[in-house]
Amino acid sequence: MSKVMIYSPPSTAQIKRCSVDFDLRREPPKIYLVQYDKTLPVVEVALNKGGTAYQLPEDAEVNIRMGKRNKLAVYNPVLGCNEDRDRVYVEITTQMTTQEGVFDPILELLVGGGIAGTSPIQFIVQRNPVQDDAVEDETERKTIAEYARQASESASAAAKSAEDAGESVRVVQENEESIKFIQDNIEDIRQAKQNASEAADSATLSQSWAVGGTGTREGEDTDNAKYWCAEAQKVAQGALGWYENESALRSAHPTGQDGQWALVGDTDTIWTWDSDASDWINTATRIDLSNYYTKAQTDAQIKTAMSNTGTLVYGSSVTTGTVNNGGVGTIGTLKIPSAGVWMVAASGWKPDAIGKGIVSIDNIGGCSLSEYQFCLAGVIQCSGVTTMNLNVTNWSGNTVNGQQSAGLIFRAVKISG
Repeated sequence: MSKVMIYSPPSTAQIKRCSVDFDLRREPPKIYLVQYDKTLPVVEVALNKGGTAYQLPEDAEVNIRMGKRNKLAVYNPVLGCNEDRDRVYVEITTQMTTQEGVFDPILELLVGGGIAGTSPIQFIVQRNPVQDDAVEDETERKTIAEYARQASESASAAAKSAEDAGESVRVVQENEESIKFIQDNIEDIRQAKQNASEAADSATLSQSWAVGGTGTREGEDTDNAKYWCAEAQKVAQGALGWYENESALRSAHPTGQDGQWALVGDTDTIWTWDSDASDWINTATRIDLSNYYTKAQTDAQIKTAMSNTGTLVYGSSVTTGTVNNGGVGTIGTLKIPSAGVWMVAASGWKPDAIGKGIVSIDNIGGCSLSEYQFCLAGVIQCSGVTTMNLNVTNWSGNTVNGQQSAGLIFRAVKISG
């Protein structure tokens, strides 16, 4: 046995407080626990005698005695006491919480060969919903020596941590300048990875434009510096020079190879060797204009056409027919005398008939008519003598009376045929 020593619970301990009395017996204080609780819960017990705080003698020993079902028990020394020696600290061990239920442990004081027990403390151990079959329920008797060994191990671990901390401090001191450099340039260091990634992307793009083969651009294998250099080299190697005419070219090069070409002076064109035809081919495209009029021929046709007119059935100031409001009427008739392509034109003006409508020529088309003013023309292919009518439709307004027209021109000009 060992004397009760001064003890301070660690900061991680879960302190549960209660009090006991060596003389008085009141309702026991309740300490709530859960099955398999251990080490973290520490019970701080205030010692009293007859309702007054009791101070442990210097040579006192204090143990906790706890009975369990199945005739098992726990008999352990307390962890220690406070500096005033009127409070002791009890560690909750695994064997105290293996069984669920209500238990009434007491504290046992040993001084000068005598023994005294305190009033009970009520431990209420609640059931853990997940049972741990690996924990055996047994009697536990710890000694102060065992607590001392545990404390020694904790002290050794703390010393090792302190030693490691000292080594860390030494490393920091030896590398102070490097650490300061990192602190001063932390943003650049963080950016370094992104910069490296962007540089890699730029390198890939540069390779794509230089030689292709990266898969980053559509058509990059035929759109890069290497490809166009090779194409330019082909063109340069295939050039045979300038020759005055085709005969000079053929004389100098009776045969050739695909890709070879030459300039011929009298045609001012490029000639290339065609292996399929085994011949030199003029690459210039020539348009055959033999079926087209020349400028002189076209001018003559226009002059002839302008001298031909159709038959004017009604004079320039004469109309025929009447167009009623909303109705349809023919206001002029023209006879085409022969087959051919004819340009037909009509215009008119009638100041005293205010209204709107559409004026049209048979098979040609029409235009809007407002206050009987219009001008339209078209081209028609005639197979023989043809009569054309000048019509007004959809008229709204005053009646269009043929006798009131101020002027009407309805003529035809033969263009060809």
